[in-house]
Amino acid sequence: MYFGGLEKTTLVDFPGKVAATVFTFGCNFRCPYCYNPELVLPSLINEQPKISEKEVIDFLKERRGFIEGLCITGGEPMMQADLPDFIQKVKNLGFLVKLDTNGSFPDVLKSLIANKLVDWIAMDIKAPPEKYNLFSQGQIAVKIIEKSIQIIKRSGINYEFRTTLAPEILEEKDILDIVNWIRPATRYYLQRFKNNKVLEEKFKNIEPWSEEKMEAIFKKIKPNFRECKLR
Repeated sequence: MYFGGLEKTTLVDFPGKVAATVFTFGCNFRCPYCYNPELVLPSLINEQPKISEKEVIDFLKERRGFIEGLCITGGEPMMQADLPDFIQKVKNLGFLVKLDTNGSFPDVLKSLIANKLVDWIAMDIKAPPEKYNLFSQGQIAVKIIEKSIQIIKRSGINYEFRTTLAPEILEEKDILDIVNWIRPATRYYLQRFKNNKVLEEKFKNIEPWSEEKMEAIFKKIKPNFRECKLR
């Protein structure tokens, strides 16, 4: 297994833990505001330096006692057929594992949970059901996303759902529809859109939601969740 990046220490990616983060190649979504296009677009993947699985494992061995967990993000990690084997090696070293996903591989997700290979799951909820075609070009059925939502909620492990407040794609009504779709849920986070690095160039010139607009929708939805943040 190869990776497109390794962040050796993070205090924010794995809630409550000192962790490292690895970035997998490839994604079956095309989110126009994606901040990791070098992990998504084949032309950019070919140019990206690759880090071997062995390098990551050797690094983790050296960092035992200093970091507690490993975050696996992408791209979409569950596109990698050897992901379970890699995670097992990480778990065998005594590390906790957090997985970031777009929710498009529910059967893989269910297997990882059943085999106790993940300790925290962060799933992106891109949009309400009727707008998912904007991200997957119709390749991902909403029922697959719904299946992942239910698997995560019933898993008994820590999880979070999160939505990027993408301008010109999502409006306040869309966020309210997402809330109605996923609740009851433990954690839901709204994420600020950043235009410094994006998949589609036009989004570099699009202004984020105003702070006032973000705060207003945040206050409306916050009572629906045990934990809800704007970040």
